Amino acid sequence: MNKLAQTGYENYYQMLSDNIRMRAYKAAIFNTVHSGDIVVDLGAGTGLLSIWAIQAGAAKVYAIEKTDAIELAKEVARVNHCEEKIEFIQQNSLTANLPEKADVLLSETLGSFAIDENTLLFTQDARERFLKKDGRLIPQSVELFIAPVNNETVYQKLNFWKHIPDIDFSPAFELFSHKIMIETIKKRDILAAPLTLAKIDLRAIHQTQFHSRDYIPINKPGIIHGIAGWFTTQLSPGIKISTAPEQPPTHWKQAFFPFKDKIDVIKGDILDWSMTVGGKTADSDDTFIQYDYRCTQLKNETEKAIGRNAPCPCGSGKKYKKCCLIQ
Repeated sequence: MNKLAQTGYENYYQMLSDNIRMRAYKAAIFNTVHSGDIVVDLGAGTGLLSIWAIQAGAAKVYAIEKTDAIELAKEVARVNHCEEKIEFIQQNSLTANLPEKADVLLSETLGSFAIDENTLLFTQDARERFLKKDGRLIPQSVELFIAPVNNETVYQKLNFWKHIPDIDFSPAFELFSHKIMIETIKKRDILAAPLTLAKIDLRAIHQTQFHSRDYIPINKPGIIHGIAGWFTTQLSPGIKISTAPEQPPTHWKQAFFPFKDKIDVIKGDILDWSMTVGGKTADSDDTFIQYDYRCTQLKNETEKAIGRNAPCPCGSGKKYKKCCLIQ
């Protein structure tokens, strides 16, 4: 059996059938790549973006892909009469070397939380080693957003591991309770105004690990089952992709960071959230994600101290029974 037959392409099917991704990337490439340009395609996959770069006028594309998908990319380039202009390099980009600097660095190494494929490290390294000083990047930047979420259905995918008949699978519950999930989150699930976690300029970033700590005011009662994360990416001037819950769906869906223990909240509670995202190893596109959280529990305090007809402690001016007491 050859390499192509041994390799599964479900992920590539999901990406190539995402019309929002496809249209945006094609438009950005044709807007950014000029006639005669040298282009680097970082994480080239099946070679689609490399071919678009040739069609946009590139004189040469260096397509770097470490997996066996590169074999399919070569065949696709051949039948599209681009093989002479694309040099395929099956190697981790961190160890690859190129004979010349590029005018454009092109990549689609974006996970559901944008930076969860060790994106910062690979982009920074390729930008510094492969790109001309006045070179152009696609994408140019990413903006990260988070919000606490009330979604029992998604949470049950985690809670499932506590209820395997006859076998104690609690170690699986412990493991997955701190793992990113890829889910579809609805706007109605969100319990607080979305927080802009970071705006990252990929043309200038000089960090390979992301860390933040934020305080999120809860603005409606519910059960926090975890944190949803999404992103907006600026591919080129005037061309963006947003994976926000209220936007048309993409193959990225939304990232979901489950909570081990559900938290019952009311309006006025404050969620303390911190997270760190980076590569598992220096040359890995696998990501480690660590996060921690704690939250005030106004409901526990106010149920004892405030009567149903007293003013609500959230400051709305309504009676407690008409405001945050309502579930």
